[in-house]
Amino acid sequence: MDDRLKTLLADIRRVSDLAPADRARCLKRAGWLAEAEPPEQAEFAAALLGLNVPLDEPADELLRAVLGKLAAQRRKAPGDAISELREGLVQLYRHLGPPSPARAQILAWLALGGTHAEVSLLADLLVEDPPREEEDILLALTPLFQNPRLPVDSLFPRLLDALSHPLLAAGVLDLASFVLRQKLVQQHPAAAISGSLTELLGQLVGTLGKLTEQTPGDEQSMVEVGRQVAQSVSLAVSLCDALALIGDQTAVGKLYQALDLGHRRLRTEAAAALARLGESHGKEELVKLAAEPVARLRVLAYAKELGLEDKIEPEFRTPQARAEAELTVWLAEPTQFGLPPTKCELFDQRQQFWPAFSQPVECFLFRFTYELTVEGAARTYSNIGIAGPLAHAFTADLADLSPDDIYAAFAGWQAQHEEIREYDVARLSKSEQMEVVRLERRLHDAGYREIQAVQMGYFFGEKALIVQASRESVPGIAIADFSDISFFPIRNVRKALGPREAYCIYKGRKLMKTFNRQ
Repeated sequence: MDDRLKTLLADIRRVSDLAPADRARCLKRAGWLAEAEPPEQAEFAAALLGLNVPLDEPADELLRAVLGKLAAQRRKAPGDAISELREGLVQLYRHLGPPSPARAQILAWLALGGTHAEVSLLADLLVEDPPREEEDILLALTPLFQNPRLPVDSLFPRLLDALSHPLLAAGVLDLASFVLRQKLVQQHPAAAISGSLTELLGQLVGTLGKLTEQTPGDEQSMVEVGRQVAQSVSLAVSLCDALALIGDQTAVGKLYQALDLGHRRLRTEAAAALARLGESHGKEELVKLAAEPVARLRVLAYAKELGLEDKIEPEFRTPQARAEAELTVWLAEPTQFGLPPTKCELFDQRQQFWPAFSQPVECFLFRFTYELTVEGAARTYSNIGIAGPLAHAFTADLADLSPDDIYAAFAGWQAQHEEIREYDVARLSKSEQMEVVRLERRLHDAGYREIQAVQMGYFFGEKALIVQASRESVPGIAIADFSDISFFPIRNVRKALGPREAYCIYKGRKLMKTFNRQ
């Protein structure tokens, strides 16, 4: 093993005892393993088996970064690896055990390789020793959906044994349905167990019916019920799709039960499944569901697949209707609001150039509103979101901004480039701190007071200081570069623009001006 890999191994063993700055230097060396030759990589993997487990958090974080770089290298060069490395990584996966987040990168490495041997090993690990987090399951399964030459025989039927693991079941069924849609197989991989799938769907429908009738007694119970509902709906959706593709007419009764539930995503899948099985009522319900923004995109996709597009009302097939659906689906994600808004109204629409797009893009701003009852009191929350080039909304209230600045905020938030970055003022070097002082002086000379520097932004060579300050006794966020100063007063304290959002507007203004020059 060369000296760099010896250093990297020592880093993993000692990183927990290091100061934060030294840990950061260790992370910068994480890519060394990916740069080594395969025999050295195999030797390194074997050496990792000597680590005492479970690893503490800093060591596991560093190992995750190291293995992540190895997986990223595999993405660029898939194909068969030397058997010593493959076997060493599988042994390491088992050695680290379920508590380790780092080992998910080994699943990704196997999936990205995509050979018969590696896919077969991946299936065994997922069945016998599955990961515990949804993020890790995505790492393992996503590359399989992206492989046009996926060796299906190495996955199925073995992977169907993972249906006993709740977190894995939906992903496994979706993958089985995917390989049929892609014509990688002639028959659905789960066709032989369709009876068990139908029974499972019936159980889930019953569970969901009970869960939706519950009134959680506290916030913790509410979170747990929400988690159970989300997991059950996800699996029920995958079951509906799989049973329809299998063509099992005995599932019709359970599909009608699913159609009777109030969850719109599940109703959409049940209606589409019934339509695929030739049930006219399923077709009628699918067409009606196009009126629901949160279901619209899936309805349109299924309608196209089933030859029902002409049955959908024209108003639900327009670009605006699709954009409204994109934002609504994003807002309803568990990581956002968790449910669709009560209202969603068009605020602005225009075609314009957008960063990362070569042609003009149709852009939509929507005012969305939530009307909720919290502890018996009526509450209303409203804000502006975007759809078209992306679907997104800020926590900060954008309602007082002009449409131009709202678009700028989203463009600045989305922009990613190695020459666009921000650093906390405390992390700057001494020479950069002098730039902070100069820009603070500019602000002071321009009449700003109570100046508190937050970050320094770097935008294609230009420097801009983001500060909290006041102007004429009005507090706000000021951004100063060496040619101009922007000020964003704080009008709504609870949902006011912060330094992050203000700098997004600053960046976005420059980007949109550059991309949309007349």
